[in-house]
Amino acid sequence: MAQLTDQELAGIAHDFYLSKLNIAEISQKYDLSRYLIAKALEDAENRGIVKIQITHRIKRNQQLEREFQKKFNLKEAFILQSSENKDEDAEAIVNFAAKQIETYLKNAKTIGISWGSTMRGIINDFDEKNLNQLYFVQLLGQAINANRRKNPLAQKAAEKLHVQSLSLPAPLYMLNSDLIMELKREPYFEVIETCYHNLDLLFTGIGTMQSIKVNQFLDRNYVPILFKDIPEEKVAGTIMGRPYDIDGHFFQNFEKHICGVSITDIMKTPIRFCVVRDQFKATALLGALRTGTLTHLVTNDVIANRVLQNMA
Repeated sequence: MAQLTDQELAGIAHDFYLSKLNIAEISQKYDLSRYLIAKALEDAENRGIVKIQITHRIKRNQQLEREFQKKFNLKEAFILQSSENKDEDAEAIVNFAAKQIETYLKNAKTIGISWGSTMRGIINDFDEKNLNQLYFVQLLGQAINANRRKNPLAQKAAEKLHVQSLSLPAPLYMLNSDLIMELKREPYFEVIETCYHNLDLLFTGIGTMQSIKVNQFLDRNYVPILFKDIPEEKVAGTIMGRPYDIDGHFFQNFEKHICGVSITDIMKTPIRFCVVRDQFKATALLGALRTGTLTHLVTNDVIANRVLQNMA
């Protein structure tokens, strides 16, 4: 096991001893045999990595992780210990999320990605390498901004890892839902929808009503119609374009206006990472966790504690 670094051994040990993953789950995560995982745990102990605690460059709040796994039925929760520097904390969350997602990329084929500055930061933190088996797919159309054009993040991720990607050249929302049904009949959309049906992993952030309204084009042309029957104060947040309330209920009749991956395909995806680095999104995170759309979470203890406070 000399090829495994101390940090890799620490990750395997943390998954086994603290996250309570079994040998089979860890074997699948790291694409190593069960024997090699068992040997890695032994080596971690021999090297002094496993003692009373697991030594790791980034400290994690193990109690909160277990509590979030239990309360929200998560496969894994990564809750980092915060410092006094908010900017460094936010950067640490993004960097840690990138490394965790990279671990799963080794054993995946089709990866979905949404929009957002957090997602862009994660991609920037990916180590440049060749993962020939991967295919990145854009999960949603673009939230149009008349002032600037954004390159698809799926394309950016693919370029970083030297693999292929598939973009969705469409707006995030369409007022006329019949147009989405017509679009799905196009050969190009049939190809991308096949990818949606076979996602191995997706990663996303969460938004708020404010993040929608700050986009002047959306606020002027879409919000008055799509949200006319939805009280703004009832919107806890949005995930992959979909608004929900604090209890995790998606608002009815909204799904048909979203251009991109369906909620059915989202729920079929076995690994669904959510990364939250903004402490002001605690309410949005609580609602998102209650939707049941997440399997993996990366955040810090300040945000996690605010989530628990909002439950009281």
